[in-house]
Amino acid sequence: MKVFFDTSVLIAAFVLAHPRHRQCIPWVQKVKRKEITGIISGHSLLESYSVLTSLPVSPRVSPKLASTMIKENIVCCFKIITYQENDYTELLGDLASNGIAGGASYDGLLLFAAKKCDADKILTLNLTDFQRAAPELFKKITLPE
Repeated sequence: MKVFFDTSVLIAAFVLAHPRHRQCIPWVQKVKRKEITGIISGHSLLESYSVLTSLPVSPRVSPKLASTMIKENIVCCFKIITYQENDYTELLGDLASNGIAGGASYDGLLLFAAKKCDADKILTLNLTDFQRAAPELFKKITLPE
C-alpha cells in the first residue's frame, strides 16, 4: 500500500508531546518496517525542518538535531516526490479551478505530489483543508488512526 504523508503527520510522529503523537507514530513505524510504502513531497523535508527548529519546546530542537531526525526517519525510508516545471503550471490550474487561495495553496502542492505517485491513502491532520484543496482525492484523504 502506498501511503502519502502530510507534514503535519510527520511532525506529530516526531514530537512526543504532540496531542496526535500516538495516532501518527505507528504509521511512520510501518514505513520503517517496510509494511507500507511511505511517500512525501520534497517540500515536506524543508517544512519539517522549519517546524522542528521553531517549535516552542525546551530545550529547543537544534538545526543539527532536526536535520539528523529528518535524515534518519524520513530520507532513509520514504519515497520523495519532486516536481518538474510543468507540474507547477498544472498545479496553478488545479488551484484556480478549485478556488484555492493563500496558504491553502501549499496543501495543493503536497496533494499534487500525492496524485503524481497515485497514493492509495493520504494521511493528514488537516482533513478539511486537504479535502477542499483536492476534492477529487476526497475518498483517499484520512486522519491517521
